Amino acid sequence: MCNRVTAFCIILFAFSSKGFAQDFLTNALKKDSKRDTKSYIIQSLDGKSQKVHIMPDYENNVLRISCLKDTISINDYWGVPAEVHVMNKNFLSIKYEVRGGSNLGLGNILVLCVKGSTLYEAMHVLRYSHSETGSENQDYNIKSILIGKTSKTYKLKVRIRNSSYSKYTPSTNFNYNNLSVLKFDVNQNVFYSLKNSIYQIMTIYDIKTNKEQKQEIRGNFPEIILGDETYYFIKDGWYQMGENNELYNFTSTTRK
Repeated sequence: MCNRVTAFCIILFAFSSKGFAQDFLTNALKKDSKRDTKSYIIQSLDGKSQKVHIMPDYENNVLRISCLKDTISINDYWGVPAEVHVMNKNFLSIKYEVRGGSNLGLGNILVLCVKGSTLYEAMHVLRYSHSETGSENQDYNIKSILIGKTSKTYKLKVRIRNSSYSKYTPSTNFNYNNLSVLKFDVNQNVFYSLKNSIYQIMTIYDIKTNKEQKQEIRGNFPEIILGDETYYFIKDGWYQMGENNELYNFTSTTRK
């Protein structure tokens, strides 16, 4: 009988300890999220001062950005404080980490602006990727500089560096450097390389739900081309082009 009681106490203690540890971790993550929540003042494109809130949710791996009645949620966020810079009076640059995988590091950049009561993703793209094994490594990274003083003259200069090295297949090695200049669309409030028409069925992959669906895409859309990476602005968000006509969304937007 004593052995049964002892065993029961050990099991109860184990579950209690696990629950305590989980509660402690949850509270710590909430505390860190509150600590790292920041606000920034920028001027909207129509000349009004606006406060933008950057709110990490480390417990649920979500980065939320809100202003007035808009909230943008980044659902592929990894729990490191976002690096935020005021690019000029109208734009914020938000650099954040993404969950990668074994030997894979990833990070994105969101360039944000406001017009009226609406948040706009002026650019949302892959910022860097790095993968490395014993015999191979691949690197991709971009750096952007904003030039111009008004909506009609704004441009983004984006420097792209991409390299690949293989010890056993050196014929595939390359080192790519290029500069891309993105124009600003004053109607959709986004930067773009060119406009491209899409009239076909494509697979849309939703990062938030981890589900995909076939959808007919029809229209002429802003496109960003940065080396091997291509993006389309469809409706109110940016999508990264994958293989076999796949589009991956970066965010979800809530408007009240």
